[in-house]
Amino acid sequence: MSLSKSSIEWAIKFITEHADGDLFPRLLEIEAIRERASEFADLVLSKQLKDLPHGSHRRFIVPKDEISYRQATQLDPQDSVILSALIYQYGSHLENRRRPANQVFSYRFAPSMHNGLYDRETSWNDFWTTASSRARTAEKVLYCDISDFYNQIYHHVLENQLLASGLPNQAIKWIVSLMESTTAGVSRGVPIGPHAVHLLAEASLIPIDNSMHTLGIDFVRYADDIIIFADSEFAARRDLGRVAAILDKQQRLTLQRHKTRFFDRSDFIRYCAEMIEDRPINDEEDMLLRVVSRYSRGNPYQTISYEEILPQDWALFSEEVLRAVIEEYIQSDDIDFIRLRWFYRRLAQIGHPDAIDVTLENIEALVPCFASICAYLVSVQTIPPNQWRDIGSRLLKLLDEPEIKESEYFRLSILSIFTRNPHINHFSSLASRYGGSDASAKREILLAGAIGSATDWLRELKEGFDGMDPWQQRAFIYCCALLPEDEKKYFLNRVTPPRPFELVLSKWAKSARQ
Repeated sequence: MSLSKSSIEWAIKFITEHADGDLFPRLLEIEAIRERASEFADLVLSKQLKDLPHGSHRRFIVPKDEISYRQATQLDPQDSVILSALIYQYGSHLENRRRPANQVFSYRFAPSMHNGLYDRETSWNDFWTTASSRARTAEKVLYCDISDFYNQIYHHVLENQLLASGLPNQAIKWIVSLMESTTAGVSRGVPIGPHAVHLLAEASLIPIDNSMHTLGIDFVRYADDIIIFADSEFAARRDLGRVAAILDKQQRLTLQRHKTRFFDRSDFIRYCAEMIEDRPINDEEDMLLRVVSRYSRGNPYQTISYEEILPQDWALFSEEVLRAVIEEYIQSDDIDFIRLRWFYRRLAQIGHPDAIDVTLENIEALVPCFASICAYLVSVQTIPPNQWRDIGSRLLKLLDEPEIKESEYFRLSILSIFTRNPHINHFSSLASRYGGSDASAKREILLAGAIGSATDWLRELKEGFDGMDPWQQRAFIYCCALLPEDEKKYFLNRVTPPRPFELVLSKWAKSARQ
């Protein structure tokens, strides 16, 4: 086995704390596995990696802004744990071969439970701050972007970089096989979404970074964004041709034509200022962010309890102020969704309820922020139960909006809120939707049934277990914790798939006391 027990246990805790990606709701099942992390790790270690076949992933179309979308993938949770454990254990092998951190800024491997796998709290801002500083000695600056990067990564290129980094052969074969399982056997493309995949994508660019350095190209890079500094327009255009040739010869990659731009020094410095992430849209947002930063000590993942916050600071997050911030974003000619998602993630840290109304009133304009908004709604503190019921009613109405009905991802995101908060308490309405829902929505309704203690309704679905997809089956195993002891033991012993994740989840459910 190429994995240590401590790496597997770290990965379980990491996914519990940071989710398995930035785009999907946290998996309730992983919290159950965390309670039996040692047992799960032992089961995984009892097998060779090749004997741990990949589970089924989920793929959704997720909005980036008002007119563009991307494919996002959520890995099978067992695969997610194993991949995260492999990257945790061997990521330093890849990191040590990369260009210096003051040249390549994205996803620098520095695992901690505080930040996750990467030292990324300020990496985006550092990238643009460094680019601005470097531009002051350049006559021309070239900005370019690799087209559709994650979907174009060749698996054999990734395999070669893992080999060159000294990863065990068994680990390399398992990782490449996992990538192939998400592309239906096509030999290019890595999933967008999982945290651990970012370092794999960075590894595929090691030879490209090295080639640019060897040719004397003065550059900095963040993921697929490349900035090149030149002492003349001729040199900038020459370097553009060189970069295009390197990308083509190395991996048949191309640059996005509409994003390739030549800048004069002063124009580029202004552009850098616009790209820095922490750029409040008005004084009110600046004030609120300072409060969040003070209580979180600058940690963007720290949840802040209501009891920790002084009354005068809590009062600063008034509905009037929050409405002013969000509506100013929405009313902009070109809505900065990257920045707005950042703001909602900061609101999720403090869980103040007074942004709920303005958010739900303008939800159609905020669709590209959906994942961050759902995280915010789940985080909200200090709301009385009757108000939660009203919020639940408004969320149910959203499910019937044409734009939401057309998107499996939006429906999943909304329904996931009902799986986290018992006070929303609209389960009878959700149950009536179950039969006509898609597989992802059915999974969330099952989990909402668990938090709503709908034991008898869940019992009626046992006969349909074999017809559920693997994601629904895991949810149903989790829900079986509600059933009487003898009933759930008999049922789960008969139906539980023989994989470590499901076996441990089943043991957790059978041992749960009601």
